[in-house]
Amino acid sequence: MRLFDDTRQKISFFGQLFNLEKTASVIEDGNLPYPLPDNKGGGGGMHIELKNVCFTYPGAKSPKKALSNVTFTIQPGALVVIVGANGSGKTSFLKLLTRLYNPDSGTILIDGEDIRKYSMADLRQTMATLTQDHRLFPLSISENIGLGFSDKVDDEEMIRDAAAKGGAVQLIEKLDEKMKTILEPRSLQYGNHVSAGDGTLLGKELHALRKSRDVSGGERQRLVASRTFMRFNSGKIKLVAIDEPSSALDPEGELELFNNFLAAKQVNGCTMICVTHRFGHLTKHADQIICLKDGEVVEMGNHSELVALGGEYLKMYHIQARAFESDS
Repeated sequence: MRLFDDTRQKISFFGQLFNLEKTASVIEDGNLPYPLPDNKGGGGGMHIELKNVCFTYPGAKSPKKALSNVTFTIQPGALVVIVGANGSGKTSFLKLLTRLYNPDSGTILIDGEDIRKYSMADLRQTMATLTQDHRLFPLSISENIGLGFSDKVDDEEMIRDAAAKGGAVQLIEKLDEKMKTILEPRSLQYGNHVSAGDGTLLGKELHALRKSRDVSGGERQRLVASRTFMRFNSGKIKLVAIDEPSSALDPEGELELFNNFLAAKQVNGCTMICVTHRFGHLTKHADQIICLKDGEVVEMGNHSELVALGGEYLKMYHIQARAFESDS
């Protein structure tokens, strides 16, 4: 009976996936290839410009805009940090940039062209994103990392290098199966007569599941970060977008991760956007800091310029500095 129930659940699960695949996207795709043949944006990074962008989530109960008349420009190859409290619009900006949504009004230009003109597949191939929404799959650690660049999913050396940059080596080395360890399997219920070593198909699967492993929040973030570093190997990345990736990492792990991203950025010449509500060493090294509040841009500049303004950025900076001192 348990096996029947589980099979029924799996059929339902795959039915949902099929229905999702058949659902038409409400975001109209463009047909302009990206990057443009003449590389209008210049350099290796993506040029991004927002002009009076407004956005409200579809079906939102509140009439309050997630973004309201947002205007700014990000130069190719720049390191940009977007700061603000929760609900300030930081993540909403990235969702528009990756074309999960369209703005209600205003324009987003990528390398001088309206973002809606571009092929979404082409555009997304040039982006490496790291968010808290990224998930691990019921595959081996090697496969989970390799999916960052599926053309090289079997390249062990490339995957090991990505794991090192993502800070996942220590986790991997302490596992018996190392890179072959299966992560987060969908649990199966077997009858008592099925043995893990009986040679049957179900027995083999049960044996594989026993070698599997769940991971902690910090370990998950390191593995997902490793997948993002794997993506750099495609040679197509023009934008790195990082959204609160270090919430489950200790300060040392956070510093190491960001330093590795900065090194990758320098090698590839790509534009890098970091979205955060926490202040760290990145803000002091940023070419540009965009401070959002209630969906609006309230301040822009580098760290020294915004501190000198004595406004919202400095207020948030002091709050976090006091919190750090009280914890130490």
